[in-house]
Amino acid sequence: MSIGDNGSARGSIGSGLVVENLHVAYGGVPAVRGISLEVKAGEAVGLIGPNGAGKSSTLLAIMGAIGRTGRVLVDGRDIAGLPPEKVVRTGVALVPEGRHVFAELTVADNLRLGAVGRRDRSGYAEALEQILTMFPILRDFGHRQAGLLSGGQQQQLAIGRALMSDPDILMLDEPSLGLSPTAVDTVFEALDLIRGAGKAVLVVEQRAEFTIAFCDRTFVLHDGEITLTLKPEDAEKVDVLTKAYFG
Repeated sequence: MSIGDNGSARGSIGSGLVVENLHVAYGGVPAVRGISLEVKAGEAVGLIGPNGAGKSSTLLAIMGAIGRTGRVLVDGRDIAGLPPEKVVRTGVALVPEGRHVFAELTVADNLRLGAVGRRDRSGYAEALEQILTMFPILRDFGHRQAGLLSGGQQQQLAIGRALMSDPDILMLDEPSLGLSPTAVDTVFEALDLIRGAGKAVLVVEQRAEFTIAFCDRTFVLHDGEITLTLKPEDAEKVDVLTKAYFG
């Protein structure tokens, strides 16, 4: 699946992500309590809620990075028991909170590392060109050490690196964290292109109003449970947002 210059989809597109009755616990203390959600191809779905609600744990559990029970289906395939590196090969990529680029490596080398989990090596050059077109700063600074980039530039690199694995499902944990308003706009414009190209996008965010307006639907988590589902038209309803965070 490729992203053309106009954001159009080409090639086969998977059916997306289905999570059923997901549970996560740390030392016997529940963090995620039986949540279920779906992100179809070409959709963006948000996860919002107060700190400690279980948002990041949900993403890590889907990636196989922490223990869980319940079912996670990727394009209809149950990926239970797979370690993160094999989950990537099923078509899932995670952009973690804090970006975690390889600071001592160049931008170009970071992107090359992102391609390690590609399912189709033949599409490497095309994918790289599309990412450099989406994020021109990565082309301009290809030989610069990643650690010398600004926060917004590093976030673009982190997303580009994830896209190099050719995912059908892109998950992002706090992509706007610490970014300027201009950088946030750049990141979410790219996510809109990625959604338009037929990929499923699952995004954890603290910017509730922004996330609700952007996503096709947004789930509110409280104490590891989904307590509310919001649509874009709810973004400016102060009473709804207050209820979402404070009950």
